[in-house]
Amino acid sequence: MGAGSGPRNGSGANVTLRVRPERRLIREDGSFRHIDFQVQVSQETARTEAARTPLTLALVLDRSGSMQGEKMQIARQAALGVLERLDERDQAAVVVFDDRIDIVQAKAAVTPALKASVRAALALIEARANTALHEGWLTGCNALASERLPAANAGLSRCFLLTDGLANVGVTDPEQIASEAAGIREHAGIGTSTFGIGNDYNELLLGPLAVAGGGQFHHLRTADEIANTFIGELGDLLAVSARQVRLEIEVETGVQIDLISAYWANESSSTVTRASIAIGDLLSGEERHIVARFGFPARQGLDARVVRARVLWVAEDGERSSDWQEMRFSYADKDACDAEARDPSVMHWVGLHEASRAQREAIKRNNAGDLVGARAALNAVATSISVYAGKDEELQNSLAELESVEQQMANAPLQPELTKEMLYRQQTSSRGQKDYRSKK
Repeated sequence: MGAGSGPRNGSGANVTLRVRPERRLIREDGSFRHIDFQVQVSQETARTEAARTPLTLALVLDRSGSMQGEKMQIARQAALGVLERLDERDQAAVVVFDDRIDIVQAKAAVTPALKASVRAALALIEARANTALHEGWLTGCNALASERLPAANAGLSRCFLLTDGLANVGVTDPEQIASEAAGIREHAGIGTSTFGIGNDYNELLLGPLAVAGGGQFHHLRTADEIANTFIGELGDLLAVSARQVRLEIEVETGVQIDLISAYWANESSSTVTRASIAIGDLLSGEERHIVARFGFPARQGLDARVVRARVLWVAEDGERSSDWQEMRFSYADKDACDAEARDPSVMHWVGLHEASRAQREAIKRNNAGDLVGARAALNAVATSISVYAGKDEELQNSLAELESVEQQMANAPLQPELTKEMLYRQQTSSRGQKDYRSKK
């Protein structure tokens, strides 16, 4: 399954898929096997500013009471800094929220007059009241959803949600909000990126919301990081080569798919199970590794099991896809399976992403007060990785980090500033995304 495949036709950005299994043999009574799906955008000639993709952006800013003072001032400046980098081919909307939602600017072309109007309006915004985060975010998405053009011509749509607090008005369930974000991304083509300020927001809401929305989650600790990150992500959005990239995987019913990497997956089942994994918007030359664990059932009279995969994306000439690739797993006796070596290059990515997932799980358990369960999750994955880590320096570093986190949980829960930074680093690492917080 060496080089992978690209698009069948058309011009523009080319996305390739390479499918690599850890091993190809499975036991007659069933086995678990990992696959590394490597997705890469071809390196394009740098685009001119005139040729960039138009952007439709909603800026959704928290103005609840905890944003009082410097936070509110920096949020205003960051929003205005983003608008200054857009022009009349782009469209923007601006929403502010506490327990009430106000549309400061309806979606419109980013003209000099719009920039001046938003600047004047934001200068009057003061922090107050509670946090209707869900309604504020949804209002921002809805502001972009009207009069959508066909995917090839619609440009890139993204909602930036900035908050420093907990959702405490209206819908507050993280899973429900993330599911809505996935639906909006899938059906309206609007992505979501989240920006959490300080140590009081819920990372277990903002992190999954960004994953489901196909955007990025950012943990911001200082005023400078707010401005740097807003501008950093905007800069990359303006340079996107392949939009709405997703990986589709097909297996026969009875084969289980466990997604290890920090992506959102939808599954459907009939005679086959198909998982659609949202990867997001990718730049020229960008590469992502998506790791999944497959549970193959007992032989049941079959000689082999097949996993099929392809990658789909939106390019300048419309939606495109790679050819389907097939990975065949053959049944074999116990001795043959035990003798087959794991592919170390695949296990490198398996280990890194398993370690990241273990830390994400530990954070959930830590925040729920289950320190025993958190430490057990870390220890189990560390034990598994140690079997195949060998001299892989990155895997050894991951093992050391798992042990360090486990030790920190020995007597007391991890503090909020640490759990937020951990989740940010692990989610960013697993998704191959950038840390924009410091100016480069």
